[in-house]
Amino acid sequence: MKDPAITSPRLARVGGWFGIAGPVLLAASFVVTAFAGRPPFAVVTASQLMTSVRSHETLFSAGAWLLVTGTLLSAVFFLVLVTRTGKGACFIGQLVTVGVALLIGVAVVEAALLIAVPTAAAARSTEGTLTALTLSGVFARVSALATAPPLFAATGLALRFTSVLPRAFGPLALVIAGLFVASGIVAIFSEAGLIAAVAVSVLQEAWIVAAAVALLLRARGSKGLVPEHG
Repeated sequence: MKDPAITSPRLARVGGWFGIAGPVLLAASFVVTAFAGRPPFAVVTASQLMTSVRSHETLFSAGAWLLVTGTLLSAVFFLVLVTRTGKGACFIGQLVTVGVALLIGVAVVEAALLIAVPTAAAARSTEGTLTALTLSGVFARVSALATAPPLFAATGLALRFTSVLPRAFGPLALVIAGLFVASGIVAIFSEAGLIAAVAVSVLQEAWIVAAAVALLLRARGSKGLVPEHG
């Protein structure tokens, strides 16, 4: 018996709107935390850093909330997308679920570190503040280089031979996964890899928004919802 969620326009609308809202909140999180003083924190003295962090405690908390909420919304979008393909219970669908779980886990740790920054500053712990700042940046890199490749690769494979989205989205997801892997390898030897990872991250968010819009349009037209086999 076919899962009604596969052809539910309501579920598609929920996933579509979440797929648009998620990247918006994630972009807002990046802007807020950057404005709060992270990065670049290495160009100021320790005293200036502590003063800046204490004065922007609310911004760090807001950035953490935006990060976790945006990640959760994006995660729901991916789960809805794989459900629409009819492959949610298959191995590929399970890989998407694992990728989503990994994505959420890394985001939660990064958010906790963001909150730890003003907490350490309030305790007048310069070393604790610097450590939390450094580790939050590390987990931001992990999110881009370690969680995105498996999630996008699995999603691209799940979209094959379906009409849930226009056919270009599946191959493009695989390309994004490959670009993340390539930038991650380059990042081991050069800072250029990290710059490339940031550029691919922008492409990743653009893919999510475009896919979400396409999902909404197809749900409104009540077509493209049933997997094609053969």
